[in-house]
Amino acid sequence: MNVNAKSDKELVSLLIKGDESAFCDLYVRYKDRLWVFSFSLLKSEDETNDIVQEVFINLWESRVFLNSELSFSSFLFTIARNRILNYFRDIDIEARIKNKILVQSEPFEDKVESEIVYEEYVVILKKAIENLPPQRKRIFNLSRIDHFTHKEIAEQLDISVYTVQEHISESLRFIRKYLTQYADIQFSVFLFLILK
Repeated sequence: MNVNAKSDKELVSLLIKGDESAFCDLYVRYKDRLWVFSFSLLKSEDETNDIVQEVFINLWESRVFLNSELSFSSFLFTIARNRILNYFRDIDIEARIKNKILVQSEPFEDKVESEIVYEEYVVILKKAIENLPPQRKRIFNLSRIDHFTHKEIAEQLDISVYTVQEHISESLRFIRKYLTQYADIQFSVFLFLILK
């Protein structure tokens, strides 16, 4: 290793300030290890490439929220692990939602229409999340999308676990209220699977 190479802590401190070269250094340092780790779980080169790309995009977009005092490698691999869990969860949820919709649909309703209904529900949910205040949306996404624990979110954002819990509760309350205008039997199934 180059004796002049900066430590992770130094690179993260620069990254927080928007230093692109620090980002590139971290990318080069971790991309291969992250790829091997992800592939060992996904067993798919395409999905692995997507996950690694998503992790580093997320890293750049979330750089102002980083904490240089925490282990960067642990943080990076936690993001990757959570993205992979999210990928498997999404496959499972999508299959369950589509099955529920198809079961509840009229016999003459074709599959294409059910697919459209499902996609519309996803768009509505995303709109609800986009309407959350910035910090609340960030915390909600870390919890529900990236699967960070409340403790991990609290450490990352330097806030209390109680504050994280309050933000999650308020987010869910707002989203459910937002979605009630679209509620029907099939949509209730969708909400149960997505927001539980």
